[in-house]
Amino acid sequence: MLKRTWIPLARRFHVGRIIQNNYAYISDFPTLSSKIDSTINTTEKVPTDAVVEAVRACGNLIASVHEYDKFWENPINVSIQNKVLELLSKDTVEFDKELLVRLMLLKLPTKLNILIVSEFYKRNPTAFIDRSIALIPFRQSLYNGDLQNALKLTDMTVGHPNYVDHRAKEFRSGVIRLVCSAAGISLMSKFGVEYLIEFDILPEAWRHLSGISLMLVTYLVNSSFFVSMVKFGRQVVLSGGDYLTWQRGTFYTHWYTHGDEMLFCSKIVDADININGGGISGNEPTPGLIEELCRVDPFFQGHTLKPGYTRDGKKIRLLEARDNMEEIKMQAYWMTGGDGFEWVEPDQDPATLIWKNHLNKFDKPYLKDDHDTVKSLKWADDLVKDN
Repeated sequence: MLKRTWIPLARRFHVGRIIQNNYAYISDFPTLSSKIDSTINTTEKVPTDAVVEAVRACGNLIASVHEYDKFWENPINVSIQNKVLELLSKDTVEFDKELLVRLMLLKLPTKLNILIVSEFYKRNPTAFIDRSIALIPFRQSLYNGDLQNALKLTDMTVGHPNYVDHRAKEFRSGVIRLVCSAAGISLMSKFGVEYLIEFDILPEAWRHLSGISLMLVTYLVNSSFFVSMVKFGRQVVLSGGDYLTWQRGTFYTHWYTHGDEMLFCSKIVDADININGGGISGNEPTPGLIEELCRVDPFFQGHTLKPGYTRDGKKIRLLEARDNMEEIKMQAYWMTGGDGFEWVEPDQDPATLIWKNHLNKFDKPYLKDDHDTVKSLKWADDLVKDN
């Protein structure tokens, strides 16, 4: 005989805890502001999740006000960003690196990210932002074609004095460890063996091995030094890529402490070439960008260059533009009449096409002027006249 069995809904369906967003369905700033004030208690420590949720709601409201950041000076946007800064400046909010990472992962507008980074330094004057954290808003800025703010983020993160001091401490500690290790091994090889021989722990034949140990230690120290120099050289090549190098007279320690800054600047140059076309050769960055990155102090007197600022407050990064190999190839092509050259079609990367379509949604943030569209080909005119 069949019998109908009733199974409770709780057994047939998984009943989970539903987390309701406190800021759902809010479409105006006054409501959002009052909701943040009522949700976040200013007398007790605010949980990190509550801060992230509030900032995410502000970011969503910014996205609903307009498309991307074409009208960033909108009064509503100014009010929203002031609310975010007011929230992060509260003493009950622990603004540490963990919170900074979570805020950067929200993919907020780049200008708001810059304000958040500035507030982070106000709350943590001695802190530095790791390269892995700085890459989050930096890559987003490049993806949106906002090269000017990408350069600002570079100066505020891997180019910040706190980060440079951190890299300098790493360099000094590495040198000290190397010297102490070499000195310790040398002393143990020399005096430790003598001590063990005197107490008949080691035979007399070991006395001559101490000299061999010193030779071996000297070889290892020299090898470590040259390996370090090779790493410095590779860092310069990998950081600057095909576009940037250090100015002559830049000390070697500067290569290490500012290597990440060069890496970020080279990525900006690469994005500039892809956005603006690269000139005649296809590999020529915008002159204004190179002028900003490779500025030289005309009043400097000395042998070792130092980074800093000019008298009018413009930053000196000690960078120098590499020779444009594509332009050199083009000159060689015209001078040889095309002998030994073969024209080929450039590869079309689907990712580049997707990126270009994405950039069309934005205002062009950093375009060349009309007089920079075509680079002067005076060398070609002279060549034609001579022939």
